[in-house]
Amino acid sequence: MHDFFNESELETFAKRLAVAYWLKKGKSYINTRENLKVSTATIATVQALAEKPGFKLAIKKLEAEEWANVWVEKIKKFTKL
Repeated sequence: MHDFFNESELETFAKRLAVAYWLKKGKSYINTRENLKVSTATIATVQALAEKPGFKLAIKKLEAEEWANVWVEKIKKFTKL
């Protein structure tokens, strides 16, 4: 990623992606603002962009990763019996 973004740009990208993910999960503006340390303006901007194909794809990939991690943990517990 550092080939494309400097440190500041990477942090901005990561925060915007996290905001989109949290909004998709139904988190409130206040919760998102306080936990991710972003402004309400950033949240509003991301919310406006969240329907664009790139954001949708990124969120879909994050959700797939989350789903896979849940199942990895379940399988680990099952195999330790």
